[in-house]
Amino acid sequence: MMRKHPGRELLKRVRSVPYTELCLSLCSLLCLLSPQSNAHPLQVTTITVNIEERTTRVVALVHLAQFAGANPTAAIPARLRLRLDGMLFRPTEPSLTFDPSGEMITWQAQTATPVSSVSIDAPMFSDYPGDATVVLVYRNGQIVDTTVVDRDSPSAILAETNRAVFQRFVQMGIHHILSGLDHVLFVFGLLLVRGTLRGLLGMVTAFTLAHSITLSITALQIGSLPPRFVEPVIALSIIAVGVENLLHRTIDFERRVWFAFGFGFFHGFGFAGALAEAGLPRHAIGWSLASFNIGVEIGQACIVLVAVPLLGVLAKFNPALSNAVTRYASAGIATAGVMWFVQRTT
Repeated sequence: MMRKHPGRELLKRVRSVPYTELCLSLCSLLCLLSPQSNAHPLQVTTITVNIEERTTRVVALVHLAQFAGANPTAAIPARLRLRLDGMLFRPTEPSLTFDPSGEMITWQAQTATPVSSVSIDAPMFSDYPGDATVVLVYRNGQIVDTTVVDRDSPSAILAETNRAVFQRFVQMGIHHILSGLDHVLFVFGLLLVRGTLRGLLGMVTAFTLAHSITLSITALQIGSLPPRFVEPVIALSIIAVGVENLLHRTIDFERRVWFAFGFGFFHGFGFAGALAEAGLPRHAIGWSLASFNIGVEIGQACIVLVAVPLLGVLAKFNPALSNAVTRYASAGIATAGVMWFVQRTT
């Protein structure tokens, strides 16, 4: 039977509890979360981030026993891996108070600006196995996000505004397609054989539509395919586009559109893997999915806008060289696909 995590059990109770009552309740509940042992006791640290219109206040509730004799004034800032809008939170004038029982410490600090996203890089006591940090984020007095970070889930991004979500996932989409050489080579292979503008737009649109469908299906947890199947098929798509360029002097662009559409499904599953690793914010799933897709399309458009004019100019002024470039580039694309296929199936 799976052991219930005490920090995650707390999260089930906090969403409807007012901020002040929650802080008082946590002080008493945290001491009862696990039995003591001869080893380091399992404790839960709570970090509350309260975002107001003009300020952001951070409160950390920590068991004094966690510090093992170290000075909490110096230890808490050193251990707090909290980022506000991507910047590590290092306040200049934090305050420290002790609970009358002597078991808990309340550390408080604030910054003079509201923030649009909160992230945590690690639990506060990551050097103690089993310890966890509960993070609660309020915006104007209303709880907007919660999470537990521990050794199994060591980081999280919380409480992003829609604008912050849009910016982050657009950048992620652009980076993913431009840094993924397999996706770049597939799109470039489609463009290598010159055709009409309508034919080129048809191929790119078909590829876009297909990978958007499977990306959405996977991200929304409607269905998925395992990477051990998807990755070899993506490699096969690269082999196929290179070989087709070599074998056919005249390309049937209607068939090519269906070719791009069919393999686009599997590239979409590949994109979804990167999106799953980033994690979709619960409060903005639609925004994050749409933004990532927009980023992928921007990256894809960059490939098209660079490749098509260069290939067109080369074909116009030096057809022989253009044909040689198409042949050798297609051979290189097919070879890369074969290498990836072997790597991904062995």
